[in-house]
Formats: sequence, C-alpha cells, structure tokens
Amino acid sequence: MKTQPIRAEKNCLNCGTEVPERYCTHCGQENTVPHETFGHLFNHFFADVIHYDSKTLITLKYLLFRPGFLTQEYTAGKRVRYVNPIKFYIFTSFVFFFSYFAFTHKEEKGDTPGVVVTESYNLNDYDKTDSVAKAWAEKMDKYKDEKGYLAAQKALPESQRDGIITKQAVRQYFKQKERKEKGEESMDERFQHNYPKMMFVLLPLFALYLKWFYRRSKQWFYADHAIFSLHFHTFFFIFYLFTTILDWLFNVDFISVFGLIVVFIYLMLSLKRIYGGKSFWKALLLVLLYSFTLLLVFTGFSLLLTILM
Repeated sequence: MKTQPIRAEKNCLNCGTEVPERYCTHCGQENTVPHETFGHLFNHFFADVIHYDSKTLITLKYLLFRPGFLTQEYTAGKRVRYVNPIKFYIFTSFVFFFSYFAFTHKEEKGDTPGVVVTESYNLNDYDKTDSVAKAWAEKMDKYKDEKGYLAAQKALPESQRDGIITKQAVRQYFKQKERKEKGEESMDERFQHNYPKMMFVLLPLFALYLKWFYRRSKQWFYADHAIFSLHFHTFFFIFYLFTTILDWLFNVDFISVFGLIVVFIYLMLSLKRIYGGKSFWKALLLVLLYSFTLLLVFTGFSLLLTILM
C-alpha cells in the first residue's frame, strides 16, 4: 500500500514530541502530511477492515471450537491477535438481542387471529363459562375495534341496531382492550430494552461464583474470572442465536435440548482447561446456581415492570 509522504517538520502533530523517524516514539502517530488523498483514505480503511476481520475470524474460531482457549491466552498476556473480550461481548450481545427479538417478534405476528382474540379477552377478564359473557365475547370477536363495530351497526336497519347502553358498553370494552394491549406492548418493549443491561449485572455475578468455586486457587484474580465470564457468555449468545434460527426454520423441539447440552459441555470443557480438577460437578453446580440467579433476577425485574406499569 502506498504510504503518505513524511513531513519536513520533526514535531508530532498529536503530542508535540520530537519525531526522529516516521513514527512518534511517545504516541505512535505517523509524522505524515495531514492532508490525505482519497486513494490513501480508501486503502487505509480497506487495510483496517481486513486486519479487524482477520482478528475476528481467529477469535471466533478459537471461541467456538476450543473452549477456554481465549481466556487462557488472555491471562497469559497473548492478546494482540484476538478481539478484546469486552468489545467482542458488546458487539455479539447487540447482534444477538437485535436478531433474537426480531425472530420472536415475527413469530408473534404470525399467530392466528383466533389465538390473539382469545388472549385479549382473557386479558379483559371475561368468564367464558358464563353464557352471557361468552355470547358477548363471541359478538365482539367480529370487530377489530370500535370503528368496525360502529360501521357494522350503521349498515343494519335502524330497528336491529344496538341501544345506547349497549353502545356505551362496547365503547368501554374497546377502550379497556386498547389500554391493556398498549400496556403489554410497553412492558414488553421495556423488558427487551433492559435485558442487555440485566446481563451486565449477571456477568459479574457469574464471575463471582467462579471466584467462590475456585477460591483455593490463588493464581486467579477476580478480573480473570470476569474474562472467562465474557468469553462464555459470548459463546452462549452466538450458539443460542444459531439454535434459534434452526428452531425458526425447522420448528423441532429437540433443537433447544441439544443447544442446552452443547452449552453445558462447552462450559465443562472450558472449566477443565482453565481451572482443572473435577469440572463436571462444578459445571453442574455452577449451572444450577446461575439458573436460579437468572430466575430470581428476571422474576424480580418482571415484577418491577408490572409495578411501574
């Protein structure tokens, strides 16, 4: 790649240090002319993309197929070849949550109208065992909203139209239905937006559990456990997204079970590589403890959202 010409001046434009040759010994910036050609900008961008892509591919390869290897490399100080664990986790979690909620949103839209209507009436607390309520619900089934009901009433002869009291009841029914649907949608959106934030709380907890499990080993600091936690959750997001796509394509229940088995085996092998010892039982206890924590956090968060609604 063609390089930019070196400046005649020997002061670094970035930090002011004297530059003996091409690169500043203090900050590392090239002492080249500041006005770059478009060709140089394009070449520089292309080189950066290729360099980052190669790091990403190497990182992905070891993350997916050599459990615990990246954590081992990081704690040994071998870090330049791989994508930074925090950056990789943030990028992967963004892709995961965006794609996962897109898939689940499509599935919800694909529900049959009958199912949606039934759920909406359950939300409005109608007792389907009561004959009057059942007849009322079946009548409302025909209309999407109040406008649809009024349009249907207008098409009827005046003698067959509902009275003022019935119309008022219908109006209140659709208002209540709309409020509850908006409330559900708002709660769902809040949960989706805050799910990644919850994971940032759970990541340190997972690392804390690791520190407690391996407290006798003095060679591991909490930060080392945190790196392990980042790598494991990054793998989980990538693999779980893969199984979600498979489930969406083939709709086979076994895929979810297979995914859980693979994640457990991956965790066990990672623990074995990094910490040694009896990894199976520790992996099992870690999974049970972490699953219980997930349940508590998600339940608490759901209750909090319900109260705020």
